[in-house]
Parts: sequence; structure tokens; C-alpha cells
Amino acid sequence: MDKMNTILIHLHPDFSQELKAILQKWNSCQNVISFLGICPKREYEVKLLTKGAIPSQETFAIAARIRTEAGFTSDERIIIFTEKRIYTNEYYQLFLDNTLERDSIPNIATISLDFIRKSITGKSYMFRAIIINILQGLAESDGFQPHHETKGCILDFCENMPDIVYCIENGLKFCQQHEDVISKKNRTYLIELAQVVNNYESIDRDDTAISKRISSLEKARLQENESGFDYDVALSFAGEDRHYAKELCKILKNYGKKVFYDKSEKHKLWGEDLYTFLYDLYRLRAKYCVIFISEHYARKTWTNHERKAAQERAFKENKTYILPIKLDNTEIPGISTTTGYLNWFDEGPKSIASILLRKLNEESI
Repeated sequence: MDKMNTILIHLHPDFSQELKAILQKWNSCQNVISFLGICPKREYEVKLLTKGAIPSQETFAIAARIRTEAGFTSDERIIIFTEKRIYTNEYYQLFLDNTLERDSIPNIATISLDFIRKSITGKSYMFRAIIINILQGLAESDGFQPHHETKGCILDFCENMPDIVYCIENGLKFCQQHEDVISKKNRTYLIELAQVVNNYESIDRDDTAISKRISSLEKARLQENESGFDYDVALSFAGEDRHYAKELCKILKNYGKKVFYDKSEKHKLWGEDLYTFLYDLYRLRAKYCVIFISEHYARKTWTNHERKAAQERAFKENKTYILPIKLDNTEIPGISTTTGYLNWFDEGPKSIASILLRKLNEESI
């Protein structure tokens, strides 16, 4: 590999925290692959994270759309997870199903969690079984073939759960035969990635809350008719205008609406890459974005970052998403002077909240 490749990995909501930690460690231990965790649109996760069965080609198509909308090309590999059983023709693929560069939708891998969840309930192996499948996929894409005898190797035949459990219990590693070939072909980054997982203590204990949370079959997940958004409204405002946003937020929350207001979300923002997190939030995760237009809003770096993300969403969907509230007569790039708006000082917070609630309620009908 002459240049650093990028691999996108779906941050499944059940284990996104653990996966982020692993990806960060993987990125720091080698310079061959740059791992990037991505959060797909909720509409895609609804299709992937509900129960049932799904054709492999449909998972590839979903993954391709996720990759494109994240700004990447088919040159970058993407790995996604599904709660469904994957099938090709009449055969179910229990774990990893991927296409090659010669295929119509290249560089995509799908991991089905259905069989993993059912097979290792009560054990703390769920996350390691997932990681084994990722590592096996990376090794196979580098030309290393799995063997069908059990050696406690990452490249044991990975549609056989006893092989995977045996590998986990003996420490995630490649057998000596594969290590020799990996070293000969100068792909030692694979060995380094496996060593990182073995040294990751938070998934190394037998009875952790993490493992119970990840492998629980009782946890309510996405439903087909569930709202497609984390928030009903995301508020975008300059710090100087915070008191207006805070007042509107309080009224909306009193009516049971889910509102993104930064001071209420400190626990979610803490430790995140805010540039990526906020762009993702204002682009994907709210039903509406309310922008408080003012001279302060126009000149701030962060508000412009949020605005661009919201405008990208509005442009792609070609329907109402941005709801402007004017605090003065400042013009904002990309928001037409003919766009319908509310004036804070003419309407007042209670009237604005009432209008917004009506809009939200009509949307849900």
C-alpha cells in the first residue's frame, strides 16, 4: 500500500462508544489505514437495524449511498452493520458479506449481527466477535485466505461460531502460518490492529455492563414507524443571542418536544470532535433547524458551520427544513430575502413556539 487508505465504519448505536475507542487506537498504532466512524441517516439505520431478512445487494446499495453522502467515493471501503439476516439467492450469510473491486458496487462489507446476538447471549464476547469479523474482512481484502480448520486464528472459518469463540478465548491473533505470510508481505499492520484489541481492557472482562448492553436481545431498537430524527428542533444561534434560544427551548420542552440546545446537551458534546458532530447533527438529526438571524450570527465561525450543514440538508431534500427567526435585518448567505420568517420582537417567544408546535404537529399527521 503506497498511500494511506480510508475505511469507513458504521457506528452502530449499541456499541458506537466502544467502536470509537477502538478506531482511535487503531489510527494511532499504524499509518496504513485511516479508520473513520460514520453515523448514517436515520432512514438508512431504520432499514438496517430492524429485524428480518435483507438481500445482500440491498445492503450494498444502502452502504454505497451512506458512503456517497458522507463525501467519499467507491475507492474507499465501507463496513456497515445490520440486525437483519443477509441472504444471497437462497443462502443466508451469517456474518461478513462483501463485494470486490470488480463488482458493480465495490469496496463494501456488511456484517449481520443477528446470528452473533443469538449465539453468544450471556457471554462477554459480542464486541470481540464483531471486531474479529472486521479484522477478517481487512485481511481477506489484502489477499489472505481463511482456513477451515480451527487454529484459534482470526482467519479461521468465520461462519462457524465455535471457531470465533475459540479465537476470542485464546486471544485475538493470527496463527503462526498467517503471521509469517503477513510479515513476508509487509502487512504487519494487521497484527498491530489485533494486538490493540487484546490490550483493550474495557472489553476484556467476563461480566461487564458493556457486554450486557451490547448483546441484549431485549433492548428496544428502531421500529419501522419510529421518528426518523433524534430531535424535533435544532436551535442554531450566536452566543450573544443565547437568551432568545434558551427561552424558546424552555417552552418547546414544556410541550414534550426534543430540542437540541447546546447547554442541555453537554454530556453528548463532551469529548466529541465538535466540528464533525455538529455538522452531522444540523445536517441529519433534526426535523427542523431554527436559525436566529442577527449580525452576531452572520459573523461567527461556528454558526456559519451549522448554517452550511443545514443548507446542505435543505438543498438535498428540497423541502422546508430551515426556519429563520429574525432578531435584526442582517442578511445571511444562502437564505433568500423572500424566505418566510418570523420576527422575534413582533411575535414574541410564546407565539413563535405555538407556530412551531403547530408545524411539528402537522408534520406528524
